[in-house]
Amino acid sequence: MNLDRPAPIERLGIALGAGLSPLVASLSGARRARMFHPDGVVFSATVQSVALTADLAKVAERLAGNALVRFSGALWRYDREWPDVLGAAIRFHFREPVASEQQDLLLATIRSPWTMPFSPFATNFRSYLWNHYHAVSPFEVEGVGRVKIRLRSPRIGNGTAASRTEHLARLVADGAASFELQLRRLDTPLLARKWEPAARLTLVEPLDTDQAALRFSPFRAGGGLQPVGFVHALRLAAYAASQAARPTHRAAPSSPGLGQ
Repeated sequence: MNLDRPAPIERLGIALGAGLSPLVASLSGARRARMFHPDGVVFSATVQSVALTADLAKVAERLAGNALVRFSGALWRYDREWPDVLGAAIRFHFREPVASEQQDLLLATIRSPWTMPFSPFATNFRSYLWNHYHAVSPFEVEGVGRVKIRLRSPRIGNGTAASRTEHLARLVADGAASFELQLRRLDTPLLARKWEPAARLTLVEPLDTDQAALRFSPFRAGGGLQPVGFVHALRLAAYAASQAARPTHRAAPSSPGLGQ
């Protein structure tokens, strides 16, 4: 998104996001956490190219290396496993001291904005490894064009009594928690569009990270994945308001509630 010259639909999103930002800030402040995805679990990951075309190989090359991945439920706090949307937030090159070389991707078990009301009921909320995670708004990718992005899961369900966090940790320890980052080109005819592999993310180990201090943003685009469209524009002021209103460090749990 060109913030100096946004498209008309993006200008609308920016304005609407600014109008909603006081509400977002008040809810984040009341929860002392993100309004959505307040609690999560964080892992380090390796990123390797699995691209089959030259242009996607260049994308994967820019993302390859290390990553931080945060999995979370959107609605409920303290790992409650009730119908929910699950999220995966990724920071590529999270050990890179130069922030401009980092890339954030924010994904959830929501295929599109229109499916959002039904997504908690279409999500297998018992497993972080079963659902595919989508970026609900498109990106402009250097050398490729406009795309949709998803993180394809290994489709591993949780048939145990363990929580989804415990289940994920066990699979990570076994080396079985691997996801595929895929792109679908939007500049091709509708019937010719397909998901194409770009990179493989393999979770390595849990990170004892102060999650309150994490500040993800789809506008951190050092890997060449530039957010575009109405939904991303809506996030611009709303994310800033949420981050400004919530604590900047880990705090002791308070009362349960709903939100980011």
